[in-house]
Amino acid sequence: MIYIGKSPYRVSLLGGSSDLDWFVKDEGFGVCLGYSLDKYSYSVLNVLPSISKKGILEYSNREEYTNSNEIVHPIVREVLSYFDIPNYIELKTFGFATGGSGLGGSASFILALISSLSKAFKFELSKNEIIEKACYLEIHKLGKPIGKQDQYLCASEGFNSFTFYSDNNVKRNILSKQKTDVLNRLSDNFYLIPTNKKRSADSVLAKIKNDIEAAEKILQIRDIAVKFIEFEDQRDYKIEEFFNDSVRDSWLIKKSICNTMNSTLKEQYDLIDKIIPNNWIRLIGAGNGGYFLVSSKIGQDKIYELSFKEGLKGVFKAKPATEGLSNFQI
Repeated sequence: MIYIGKSPYRVSLLGGSSDLDWFVKDEGFGVCLGYSLDKYSYSVLNVLPSISKKGILEYSNREEYTNSNEIVHPIVREVLSYFDIPNYIELKTFGFATGGSGLGGSASFILALISSLSKAFKFELSKNEIIEKACYLEIHKLGKPIGKQDQYLCASEGFNSFTFYSDNNVKRNILSKQKTDVLNRLSDNFYLIPTNKKRSADSVLAKIKNDIEAAEKILQIRDIAVKFIEFEDQRDYKIEEFFNDSVRDSWLIKKSICNTMNSTLKEQYDLIDKIIPNNWIRLIGAGNGGYFLVSSKIGQDKIYELSFKEGLKGVFKAKPATEGLSNFQI
């Protein structure tokens, strides 16, 4: 029997960085608004017979293990150790993007892995339990300087908003049907453009934590997100106008935080802004690499034509996922 865990990546739109663990502890709460992306991580595993002498792991590398504590891959090591898996397993992982892409790759990876183990070993974990265990393992066991938005956005289909409190409670914010409909309509013109620059999100976030001006800027980013989430005017054009203004204002603040942009990224940003008529452009994730998200004013065919002409490779439509975290067996 083969057991498969599946989790989408995510796109963060508003509130980014206010979910960071240190910020939430200092300021009481953080928020996020974003959506799960129609691109997935897969964790495919086979439970080996009890007579097996070793387990086999294949991700970007291949390794064999006889003790989970010896596993090189930090996430796989901590997950298998935490759940005290009784059998050796044969594991293969697949994904559209890796950690460091700015799309929540490590969260997508760990969610898919825990989900597949839950199915294989009959842990019967709920979606929320899987999310919280993924957060615990990444933040507390692995000591990553991150927050919880990636795990919550990745696991949930479509557009979502969450508030993260200092007492570890998490609240799903209710988005009106009008807001959700507008966001879904606008997302038809969202495109992701790779910077072709990978980086360690952990190192970027660690530098943000040590930036004495960062907390004040993140407070401003949080306030912008809260205002949009609480925006009461339900007219479509007003929601669209306020959303676009919110993303632009938030990005102006975000790009001023240390280590978010550099000269190479600025050149790429300026090129995209020049050739693609847009409502806004922003860098996704912690910064210093990953993907630019573009809200375009022109159609898909024209986007691809202009991108190809100017040598922008790998552009794709950033469609919301219609399915969140899941598992199954074959």
